[in-house]
Amino acid sequence: MIIGTAGHVDHGKTALVRALTGVDTDRLAEEKRRGITIDLGYAYAGDLAFIDVPGHERLVHTMLAGASGIDTALLVVALPEGIRPQTREHVHILTLLGIGRMVVALTKADLAPDRIPRAHAAIAALLAGTPFAGSSAIPVSAKTGQGLTALLTALRTPVAYRRDTAMYPRLAVDRAFTLAGTGLIVTGTLVSGRIAAEDRLVLSPLGLDVRVRGLHAHNKPAGEALAGQRVALNLTGPRLSKDVVTRGDWVLHPDIHAPAASLDVRCVLLPDAARPLRQDTEVHLHMGAAHTMVRVSLLDRDRLEPGTMGLVRLILRQPAGALAGDRFVLRDTATIGGGSVLDPFPPHRGRRTPSRLKQLAALDQPDTVQALRGLLAVAPGWTERNLFMRARNVLVPDRDGLLARVPAVAAGGLVFAPAAFDTLRSAILAALAAFHRRSPELPGLQTERLRLALTERLPAAAFADLLAAFVRAGAIEADGPWFRLPGHRIALSTQDDRLWHLVRPLLAADRFRPPALRDIASTVTMPEAAVRVTLKRLVRIGQVVEVAPDCVFLRGAVADMAEIAADVAAGQGGLTAATFRDRLGNGRKIAILVLEFFDKAGLTVRVGDTRRVRMDRLGLFGPPGRD
Repeated sequence: MIIGTAGHVDHGKTALVRALTGVDTDRLAEEKRRGITIDLGYAYAGDLAFIDVPGHERLVHTMLAGASGIDTALLVVALPEGIRPQTREHVHILTLLGIGRMVVALTKADLAPDRIPRAHAAIAALLAGTPFAGSSAIPVSAKTGQGLTALLTALRTPVAYRRDTAMYPRLAVDRAFTLAGTGLIVTGTLVSGRIAAEDRLVLSPLGLDVRVRGLHAHNKPAGEALAGQRVALNLTGPRLSKDVVTRGDWVLHPDIHAPAASLDVRCVLLPDAARPLRQDTEVHLHMGAAHTMVRVSLLDRDRLEPGTMGLVRLILRQPAGALAGDRFVLRDTATIGGGSVLDPFPPHRGRRTPSRLKQLAALDQPDTVQALRGLLAVAPGWTERNLFMRARNVLVPDRDGLLARVPAVAAGGLVFAPAAFDTLRSAILAALAAFHRRSPELPGLQTERLRLALTERLPAAAFADLLAAFVRAGAIEADGPWFRLPGHRIALSTQDDRLWHLVRPLLAADRFRPPALRDIASTVTMPEAAVRVTLKRLVRIGQVVEVAPDCVFLRGAVADMAEIAADVAAGQGGLTAATFRDRLGNGRKIAILVLEFFDKAGLTVRVGDTRRVRMDRLGLFGPPGRD
C-alpha cells in the first residue's frame, strides 16, 4: 500500500513519518536547515510505502507530483493550530485525484490534548460531502509515541484496490539520480502492468528506448514489479542520462507511447474557485507527476461556473503522456478544479458538435467494454481501433476478446457497431451499383471517388483498408485502382472493341516503346482523330494509361515500369533518368516522360536529379505483368 502525507506546512508530517518508519525523509541540506520539506521524501515500514510531501503553498506542485500515485492519504492536522489553508487545499486535491481512502492524524497531541474533541468536529465538517467523510481521526504524538500503534493499524486496514496488472506497464517518474557503479535510477509509482528485469521500454514523451537492468519494488530487490508498488528502475539505453529525465516523464511499454497534444476531459470547478473558467484561459495542469501549462477550450458551454462540471478540451503547451481515466488537477493561483481524461487522442475537428458531445458522454465510463459499447451506439457508429485500445491500455492479445464482448466488428483499422458495419457495406455496394448503371463502359470507382460518394465518410486510409478487406471477402472486386461489383464487365461499343483488338498487339509488341498515335492510325488504316477518341475511352476504362499527350502504354506495362523503378531505386539508393532508361531499354525522352508521369501520380518523389519511390503507392496501376 502506498500512503501519501498531506496537510499544512509545519504540522508534523515528516516527524510523523520518521516516528512510524525510523526514516528521515528530509534528505536535502536546505530541508535540514529550514526545518520544512521541500521535495518529495520516501520511507518504508514493512508493506507500507510512504511518500512525504511538502505542505507550503508555494510547493503545491511538488505535493501534487507525490499525491498522484497513492492509495491512502494520511492527512496531518496539528492540534495546536487546527485546520489551515493548505489543509483545505490538499483535501480538494485528494478528492480531485480520486484517492480511495483517508486516515487523519491529529499530531502534537502531547501539546494540546484539550483540543481533541474540537478537532474531531472540525475534521468531520471539513470532510463532509467528500469521499473521505467518516475517515478515522487519531490523536498522535511523534515525540511521545502516543497513538502510533493505532495509526499503523488504521493504515493497514485491508482495502480492495484495483490493480491494473493486466495492462501495459506505466511508471510515473518522480525522481531520477545516478549511483556509482550502477548508473541511472528512476523511481515512481507503477500505475499499471508489470515490469521485469531486461524489459525493453520507452522513456516518454522523449521516446528514448530503455532497458531495465534491475529493479527494486517497495525498497527491496525484485525480479518483477506489479501495479500499485513503489518501484526503482536501473535503466540503460542510447542517449540516456539523468539530464534527459524529468519529473513527470513516464517509463512505459512502446505500444502506449503516444504523447498527447490535447485532451478531452470531464472537469469540475471547485465551489470556492475565485472565478468562472472561460474560453482560452491558461492554467496549470498537474497529471501523474507532470506539470505543464494548458489552454482551455470549453466544449459544452461558454464558461464553467464554480461548483459545476463540464466537458473541456485541454490544449497542452508541450506533449505529455496520458490515457483515458487519468486524473488531473488544474491550478491558477490556487487549486481551481480537476477531473479525469475521457479521450487522450481527440479529433481535430467538430469538437463542439452534438455527436462529439454524445461520444464523450459515452466515454465517461471506467469499464472499457461499456465505454466502447456506448461509443458505438452513437453516431457515427465506429471508432479507430488502435486509438481506442491505446487510450484504454488494452493488451493486443486481449483486444479480440474485448470486441466479442461488446460485440463489435473490426475492419480496416476501425471498430464498428454491427448495424453500422452492415449499413456501410450496403452503402458501398449501392454506390457501385448506381455507378455501373450510369456508366457501364467504365471499370468502376477509384477509392476517393467512392469514399466521397457515401453519406458517412470514413478516414481515407481506413476506407482504403476497408475496401481491401471487402475485396478479400469477395464482396467487391479490384481492377487496378478501380473497384467494381463482382460480375461487372465493361461494355465497349462494337467499333471501339474492333479497334481495341487491332491496337492492343501494336502496344504489346514493344511494351516499353509504344508507337505514336499517328503511327498506330497509319497501321490500322483509320483516321487519327477516330483512333484518338477510342484511346481516350480506353484510358477512362483503364485498359491503357496516357503517360503524356499521344503517348499511351498498356496498363500492365505501366505497372511493370513501376516495379522496375522501385527495384532500381532500391539497388542504387535512388532513381535517375539514365538508370531507368537503361533498365527499360527505351530512349531518354520516353524514360523522362514516364518518370514525370510517376511524379504527378505520387509514385515517385523528385529531389534534384534523383527520385525515391513511395512503396505504399506501388500498386497504383494494378499488379505487374497483366496486359
